[in-house]
This record gives sequence, structure tokens and C-alpha cells, in this order.
Amino acid sequence: MRGTMPQRGKMSQRGTMPYRVAIGLIACLALLAAGCDGGSSADAGRRSWPPAIAGRACQLLHYDVVEEHLGTRFDTAGGANRDATYTCALTQAGHDYPDLTLAVTATTADEVIFTATVAPSGSTVVKDLGRIAYRVAIAPSRSSGPGVEVGWLSAYERLLIVRYTFPPEATAQQVAELTSKLIALAHQIDQSLPAA
Repeated sequence: MRGTMPQRGKMSQRGTMPYRVAIGLIACLALLAAGCDGGSSADAGRRSWPPAIAGRACQLLHYDVVEEHLGTRFDTAGGANRDATYTCALTQAGHDYPDLTLAVTATTADEVIFTATVAPSGSTVVKDLGRIAYRVAIAPSRSSGPGVEVGWLSAYERLLIVRYTFPPEATAQQVAELTSKLIALAHQIDQSLPAA
């Protein structure tokens, strides 16, 4: 995640800043949807090792901190990256769900661009997280239960999205209870970000 950051306000060679934000968001969401496919460093034999060993965005997550905030104990981590987007997926060995995914990408977006191009329709503003943030419920899919997603623009020119996906049997009450816990974890992640 370290490297040269584009200067704030610079335009891409292909167009304007919104173009760069849209490309970053697409990459971020694609990596979240894919978990850790392609470039993955997950190794089920290393479950006793901290997530940071998997590299990428896993350096921002710790099993104990996640459990303290969410009440879920994960034991397997895998990281991946594509272009300037870094991801991490935490899972439980032998289970597809629940999982926790984190995507981080460098951005020059501001609050207006974030609201217009990043925050999903139907999302709710989260106050006091980064420069601007949202939360949104994720509908269940064929294989997974519902989920909760929190996305924000950090003070260090990073776009972050953290998503918790439940097993299929999760109840609406479990989802509602997890939302504030995931926001608290997002605050913890935001505070641990290195300066750009």
C-alpha cells in the first residue's frame, strides 16, 4: 500500500478525477466479490499466524481486534492485490461464511465525488468516520447470507470498504446488531492507517 501517491487535484491522463475514482471503485468491488482469488496468499496451514503475514490489506486486521469488535473469531487470512487496490479476506477454516473482507485503494477523490460515484444508492451516511462514510445492507445471495458494508474516504487519501457476510441462516436481528459493531471496527482500521 506504500508508494507514490498522486497529488491531490491532478487529473488522469484519460480524463478527470471521477474516471480514476470509478476505476478504483470497480477494482475494489471486483476484488471484494472475488475474495482472494488471483494473487492470493491464503494458506490454511498458517491459521495460527496473524493476518499481517498474508500481506496486502491484511496488515490492517488482527484476529483479536476483529473478535473484540464483532464477536466472531476468524482464523484464516488471505490477501490479494490488483493495480492499486489491496484486499484481505478473513474466514473460518472449513466454513465459507461468515467472512470479513477489506479493500483499500489510493484515491484523489473528494467528498463530492465519493457521494456521487462511490456510496451505493440506499446507503446511510456514517458520521465521524474518515472524511465521509456510508453503511449499507447487502442482500443474501444463493450461497451466502446477508451482509453489512461500510465504506469511507480516509484522511490519508485512501478509499476503504469493509464487508461482513453472514452464513445463509443469519437473522435480520443479527445483521442489525452487527452494523454498529462493524462501524466501530472501521473506526479502528481508520486509526491504524499509515500516513500517505
